[in-house]
Amino acid sequence: MAVGQKRAFLRGQAIGAVGGAINTVLFIETGAVAATIPMRNGEAVEAFSMGDEAVTGGWGGQTHGAYRLVTKSDVTGLAVDIRSLAAIIERRSSVRAVLLDYGVRLSVELAQNAVCNLSHRTDERLAKWLLRQHDRMGAAPIQETVVGVAQILGVQRKAARGAFDAFREAGLVETTRGAVTIRDRTGIEARVCECYDASRSVRDIRMAPSPECRQVASGGGRRIGSMA
Repeated sequence: MAVGQKRAFLRGQAIGAVGGAINTVLFIETGAVAATIPMRNGEAVEAFSMGDEAVTGGWGGQTHGAYRLVTKSDVTGLAVDIRSLAAIIERRSSVRAVLLDYGVRLSVELAQNAVCNLSHRTDERLAKWLLRQHDRMGAAPIQETVVGVAQILGVQRKAARGAFDAFREAGLVETTRGAVTIRDRTGIEARVCECYDASRSVRDIRMAPSPECRQVASGGGRRIGSMA
């Protein structure tokens, strides 16, 4: 019996909670998931996002969530029971090596993000965020508001709105209520900071289609239930 089970989620679904028990991990195949941190004022700030280069928490032995995970688009993936995954990691060194390498690369990307936030202009960081979303979702509109992007970038709404206005006037993006569509990726690439290329080491590993993840999908073990 296969360990992995195909799962599909609609945009806006919460698939993990801060402090919530982790019963399964998700090897993301399509779409994007935001890891958010709830604040005292009730808002949730996005710490980072994940696409098909990623697997949600629990693969490293964690038993409770560190972030609130929310789908930023329709998402599909391979869900695996953490006990079954732990057994596979113990048995198959190739799976363990890929997951450990992913953990290292993710840590490097988070450190790069911290440097980026301190060093680069709002428009450069907006370009980086737009390109990352485009990498994961293709030509589909990015479902996010200017206010939401300001929170993600950690800037005032006025600064985010000014950067969007400049991009729109240059014909790089089209904005509608609650959505952004990229019209000129090359133009955005010309404005992005160096951190976009620096973080490619994480994004260039595609977890879900990898041979190691196929091992997880076909391995023996009990079937899993919900993500929670």
